[in-house]
Amino acid sequence: MTILLILSAVLCAEGSNGVVRKYWLHSNNWNNPKNWDVSPDPCDPVILSDLGYDYSVLVSSRAHLNSLEFPSTGEIMFGERSSISFSLSGLGPGQCSSPVSNTYTARQYSWGDPNNWYSPSQDGIFNTADSDRIPCWTDEVIFNKSIAFNVLLDKSVEVGSLKIGEQDLDTEDVREYALGSGRSQLQFINLAQLIVTGRTVCTNHQGCLCGNQLDCSSECPRRDCVKPIKSKGMCCHYCGAEVRFRPPAGFYLEKFKKSLGNFLKDDQLASDQISITVSLQEYELSTLSIQITVSDSIADGIEGAGYESSKIASKIRNYIVDYDIVRASELFIVQSHLQFHPDRTEAIGSPQAPSAGIQSWVLYVVLSVSFVLLIIIVVLLFKCSRRYRENTNNQPHVRLDHGVLPRALDRRFKPCVPAMDQDIPTYEEVLMEDMLTRGIAPDQPRNQDNVLRAAPRRPGYAEIPTTDICDRARV
Repeated sequence: MTILLILSAVLCAEGSNGVVRKYWLHSNNWNNPKNWDVSPDPCDPVILSDLGYDYSVLVSSRAHLNSLEFPSTGEIMFGERSSISFSLSGLGPGQCSSPVSNTYTARQYSWGDPNNWYSPSQDGIFNTADSDRIPCWTDEVIFNKSIAFNVLLDKSVEVGSLKIGEQDLDTEDVREYALGSGRSQLQFINLAQLIVTGRTVCTNHQGCLCGNQLDCSSECPRRDCVKPIKSKGMCCHYCGAEVRFRPPAGFYLEKFKKSLGNFLKDDQLASDQISITVSLQEYELSTLSIQITVSDSIADGIEGAGYESSKIASKIRNYIVDYDIVRASELFIVQSHLQFHPDRTEAIGSPQAPSAGIQSWVLYVVLSVSFVLLIIIVVLLFKCSRRYRENTNNQPHVRLDHGVLPRALDRRFKPCVPAMDQDIPTYEEVLMEDMLTRGIAPDQPRNQDNVLRAAPRRPGYAEIPTTDICDRARV
């Protein structure tokens, strides 16, 4: 009954001005069956659990009890026309023959658990990512006056506005409420960590990050697939597919949701058996991406295998490319099952984008080859310079003319040229030897005044037979 009152109040209060309202869902009300071991029976003695922390219980109807055991600290609140009576009158004989103790437990719930919040759907056929189910820094947070609650804030959070019962609180009011009211100690743990920003509308056309941290301590459903997916902003792995891309300039998130929703409806891809979320998420290096998750709905605590979800994700990918929202190379898609795209021969579903994988592989090969070549060049230069240092001026080497080259010019042509056993004669010496051999010039003893014959000889010099090097016969 309490939940129905909350939902009806939500639907009446929800406006059309773009403000997102988040309502606390769980209650410590007396008539909430989740708080009892078994269904309350007038014959059973009732025990209010001593949990080590203060809590309040709201009785909103008339209850008949055998007995009631209180905890060391706590509070019982009574709503209108509600009461607790300890009279067994009116019960037939034998109805209370074997009473059993029944324990009431007022549970403490975490603020960051998405299962503890409810928000009217504003996205049509789309569900809400876990990161957006909890109150964000632009949301209105409402705790209904008809419920008792015990909320744990273990981290600092920001909200757009806060309403507890009929009271609207800003940041200063929250601190005064947390410190000055005994009731607040029963409702909140660490309420002073809450900050009210006063901004209740997201003005960024690409969307706004929630800004508050998730508490994913709740149990996840069983999955019926081999490779479940874990997406940003989702507490549990799921069977299905994820499509992601970076929003281009001029991208409007709400317009994209509307156009994508129309596409899914026109192609009859939307159904109660498929859960689709569209959200803005932050990835590495503060990169913002539009993330679309498609998963099978949960039935009897078991999630579907995700085959149908993977097919729908492939069609969503085609829609994004066909309508030129982003290029195919800028899309990321991962699936819990390898599916073959109808227009392509390769499988889709690798953990990373194919184009990105190929580019990384090519870059790795280029860098590796460049590094090896650099090492080879350094080794060759080292050997070459070492040989040059060991080659002194007293060793035979190549001469470009008859005399000794200047030292600077000699170093230009000498490195890496192996030393030779014999010196190489100059052209003038070869010509003179040829003339002497053929009788063109009279044979004369070696004359130190002769410029051609007076050139210094290095050790090991030998006359070269001119008949062996002459390229043609004498005319």
